[in-house]
Amino acid sequence: KVLIVLKVKVKTLGDESPRPPLFFNIFFLLCRHTMGKILIVDDDPGLRTVIARLLTEAGHETATAADLQTAKTLVETSVFNLVYCDVRLRNECGLELLSQIQPLPNQPLIIMMTGYPSLDTAQKALRNGAFDYLVKPILEDDLLRSVNRALSAKRFQEEKEHLRLHLEAVLNSVEEGLISVSQSLSLMSINRTAERLCGFRQEHLNRPVIEIINFFSCQAKCITTLLKSFNEGITLSVPRLVCRRQDMEEMVVTLMASPLRDGQEQTLGAVMAVKDVTRLDRLEKNLQQRPRFHRLVGQSTSMQNIYRLIENLAEVESTVLITGESGTGKELVAEAIHREGDRVAQPLIKVNCVALNETLLESELFGHVRGAFTGAIRDRIGRFQEAHRGTLFLDEIGDISPTMQVKLLRFLQEKRFERVGENRSHEVDVRIIAATNKNLHELVAQHRFREDLYYRLKVIELQLPPLRNHKEDISLLIEHCIADFNLRFGRTVPGITPAAQAALMRHDWPGNIRELQHAIEHAFVLCRHTAIDLDHLPATLHQEPPPMETKKPTSEEAMDPEKAAILQALSESKWNRDKAAHQLGMSRSTFYRRLRQLAIDRT
Repeated sequence: KVLIVLKVKVKTLGDESPRPPLFFNIFFLLCRHTMGKILIVDDDPGLRTVIARLLTEAGHETATAADLQTAKTLVETSVFNLVYCDVRLRNECGLELLSQIQPLPNQPLIIMMTGYPSLDTAQKALRNGAFDYLVKPILEDDLLRSVNRALSAKRFQEEKEHLRLHLEAVLNSVEEGLISVSQSLSLMSINRTAERLCGFRQEHLNRPVIEIINFFSCQAKCITTLLKSFNEGITLSVPRLVCRRQDMEEMVVTLMASPLRDGQEQTLGAVMAVKDVTRLDRLEKNLQQRPRFHRLVGQSTSMQNIYRLIENLAEVESTVLITGESGTGKELVAEAIHREGDRVAQPLIKVNCVALNETLLESELFGHVRGAFTGAIRDRIGRFQEAHRGTLFLDEIGDISPTMQVKLLRFLQEKRFERVGENRSHEVDVRIIAATNKNLHELVAQHRFREDLYYRLKVIELQLPPLRNHKEDISLLIEHCIADFNLRFGRTVPGITPAAQAALMRHDWPGNIRELQHAIEHAFVLCRHTAIDLDHLPATLHQEPPPMETKKPTSEEAMDPEKAAILQALSESKWNRDKAAHQLGMSRSTFYRRLRQLAIDRT
């Protein structure tokens, strides 16, 4: 409420009438902006006249009607902000006007009046949309107070509607499809792009999304991402998702889902943006210049071949064996295969086989029942059951024991397993993706890995190249790492100097992409909002060390295949004994003992 007090002194010259100053006109406009157009409907002509006169004196524009038909004609032909209507109009009921004006595009607020108040009438009036309920006789103060309150509410409704229409226009103009769900996981809003891309309709609003997606011909992979963002309270990004629906062509989209929170950090829902990148994806695919594929980064020919192979693997359910040196991105390839296929809406379960001993690995994979071994105080389902209808990624598969090799082979053949300490078998539908940095073919030749399991795993082999074999991707990887660390650390490092980039290009990267990531992270710790320079990189990258000379084996040593294998492993690891032992699959103590027995020395 604004109180404007104007002290005006009007000077009259001669017989001329006084002219209102300019601020009179301004004051009139300000007051008129707060006024409204009001209709009075009452069969008592005296009361109609009194109410109309009081409202007119207060600055409002008024009109009157004695019956419902006249009132309905007036509200259909003119726009009113407010209607005062008597409950009893001779042989008519004023409450009928509430239902008659509901279809109008500009509905006025209605205040019902009555000289015969009752609880039943008041409940019906308010339940059918009346703004207020006044009892006759109506005092002037009560009348004006109700007018001000009703017009304020009307202005608030209009402003709210204008904001809604403005926001709807903005959302409908963006290229991304926008989908939001409420706290009860009901569909709260969609824009036109979401209707076109995802098949949502306005009639789906306010319905649980779990019920809606059952009618779609796709697997609703995008909705799975949205629900995961809501349940875990985190922002999720899916750089590439293949959407396959029976009623439309295959589509490639990117997703970004985030939870909606209030000022107290309470989750109120979630929103997701869906962007159609089918045309760009096809263009990059045809030109063989895709710089990224899911979380994989690389534009070289070898990486383009890997991208195409992953796409081909998405169409089959065969077991995949991913091989390559440590740090080449085998886990990222497994994620890409899972996301590219039809199982993306189901879980991807990862198990690091080298991190667990035989007993723990068996329990981890197959589960156990209570009392199966010391410490088994309750039943536990294994990773195979957790990955039902999804994908199980077995990392470092070359390090599992012979006993586990037999049990894994049996599962691959029968798709059935038994939990530890249980005789009943379980059947699950799981796709297996295995990975190793070892040469399984050589392990088979050394009788350290079962040949039948090897061929079961190697239905399709995907071999990742070391970074030194596709150095043309280093620049792209550097940009990706800098952008990632800027986001993670909240920094604004602009890039890298030519000297630092040259040093990174010279390095052979025995640790592959993982080593490159650690080098960039090391530089982020040292540089402060400046480009990464040579001094910010690890000391090993400032100047390449000279190649180490290894002792040439004699003819007698050449006859010993074990010694030759140890020397080769030492040479490849630059005489790092721990790395060489790990590469050969030997424990540290056994490896050092064999070095002494075979008289292998660095000098």
